[in-house]
Amino acid sequence: ELSIEELKEAAKNTKTDLEVFIHGALCTCYSGQCYMSSFLGGRSGNRGKCAQPCRLDYTFYEKETKSEIEDLSRTPILSLKDFIAGESIYELIEAGIRTFKIEGRMKGPAYTSAAVEYYRKIIDNYYSGAKRDTGSLKEKAMATFSRGYTNGYLKPSVNDVMYAGISSGEKGENIEEIEEEVKDKAQEYSKYRRNKIDFSIELRIGKPAILKISDGINTLEVKSREACESSIKNFVTDEIIIEQLSKLGNTIYELRNLKIEKDQGVFIRKSTLNQLRRDAAELLFEKCGRFYSRKAVKPFTYQDIFSVKNKERKNPEISLKINSLNDLKHIDKGKVSRLYVPYYLDIEEIKDIEIEEKYLWLPGILTRADYNVLEQNLKRYEEIFDGVCVNNPGCFYYFKEKTGLKLHCGPFFNIINTFSAEMLREKGAESFTFSVETNIRDMESMTKHTALRSEILAHGYVQLMVMKNCPMSMLKNCKNLMDCEKCGYRDKYQLKDRKGVRFNMERQNKLTYIYNSVPLTIIGIAKDFVDKNIDYFLIDTKYLEDTEEVIDVLYREIRGLKADYLLEENKFTRGHYLKNIL
Repeated sequence: ELSIEELKEAAKNTKTDLEVFIHGALCTCYSGQCYMSSFLGGRSGNRGKCAQPCRLDYTFYEKETKSEIEDLSRTPILSLKDFIAGESIYELIEAGIRTFKIEGRMKGPAYTSAAVEYYRKIIDNYYSGAKRDTGSLKEKAMATFSRGYTNGYLKPSVNDVMYAGISSGEKGENIEEIEEEVKDKAQEYSKYRRNKIDFSIELRIGKPAILKISDGINTLEVKSREACESSIKNFVTDEIIIEQLSKLGNTIYELRNLKIEKDQGVFIRKSTLNQLRRDAAELLFEKCGRFYSRKAVKPFTYQDIFSVKNKERKNPEISLKINSLNDLKHIDKGKVSRLYVPYYLDIEEIKDIEIEEKYLWLPGILTRADYNVLEQNLKRYEEIFDGVCVNNPGCFYYFKEKTGLKLHCGPFFNIINTFSAEMLREKGAESFTFSVETNIRDMESMTKHTALRSEILAHGYVQLMVMKNCPMSMLKNCKNLMDCEKCGYRDKYQLKDRKGVRFNMERQNKLTYIYNSVPLTIIGIAKDFVDKNIDYFLIDTKYLEDTEEVIDVLYREIRGLKADYLLEENKFTRGHYLKNIL
């Protein structure tokens, strides 16, 4: 989601080697922020198991007229073109990028070979100063699979339309020729994929044979089990040695040079030469495979790493995230203990609110312009708020360095295990919200083994996606993504899927947000989560029409009081709280 200029700035300000994705399918959603896959398809895109809901057909549903837009009915509205960055490789190298990533998962040999060949040639051209044409290689790479190609966000252009309009890719007319061409290259021991090696063999009568193998970096030695013998008639010839040591067919090696030193009349069996060759090749292969070898780790248990924390058990509390100043009317300070206030609201309206804790809420995606606003208001934030809810590591670091506010790690940190929670605690976090992809068993384990205070989204419409692109731009043929706050389309439509389910969608601060069709709630089963020693139960007012009732019911439930609240069938979800996901 970054431009070349942004990548250049990042490389300039870190000592860490940076990797950039340059070729393949693009996620509609910001990386690591997609819950649409797990909530609709049962598989987490954030964990690499994307169910690709963005490739499905949707319809624009106008909320005011309660009608569908026929011109774009049953269209993969969210599906993006594939990414190709060949024309930007020189600039990326000069920006300081050290590694280029090409999509390879579930791709065939033709795709992989053509894409790698294309970018390898471009990189070689850069470092050699050559100007060899790569146009034909680009066409070849695009022919192996394409939904149409885009340069993405590297060089933003109003003329670079990123929406594909199709879900499945297409292959070029010459795909069979390409597949035939790479057939040999794709074989496990293909001649195109071999490393050059040198052999040096020493044969002395009465001593074991010694074979040395070298790949130019490593030199290793193996010896025969039996000693070499002498023979007048059957002595070993150079031709026999070359023939046997060259048989490297079932390895990744190819013989480049062979040095032979032997006594006159020395004899060695062909089987012994073959065994030496196999032993040497296997030894070198294992040596190279241990280049990034890890230290041996003794068996351990969960308890060996994380001791049980004897935290003081307190009464669970209600936390409330508002989305407009009008939501302040729902605050019952006898029931709500913590208030989250989005950074874009007028914080002066918050200063006189009497409540136990006030936290500034920051979204998962922030731009440089957003940080400029934060910088101007840091002093006021410290005067008004007790803490700040951050939703990405950059924001965490920023507020840790610049303020004394308590740090709460929000739901978009995707905290799903004790390792994550403890790392953040060590960095200075005071509390956290469980990822909405966490289940109750994981929550129980985490509350036992971390000293951080924990929070669960107890009732709210889950943000399924956040994206740079604007689907509504297809309706008004808009190429200006800068004046979104003035646009009449920004919150006019919902997405309607093939089953008739409608998802709220809005454009805010130059980003598009998609929300689930029903609220995620633990109303009715809240006691099960209270028993897991969770500290805060979060209610998000976004799209809620009965906020006060939800606050009252949830407060009563977490305090062990009787509460009457009828959940309508098919009008809510338990999400992943009571089940596992892939």
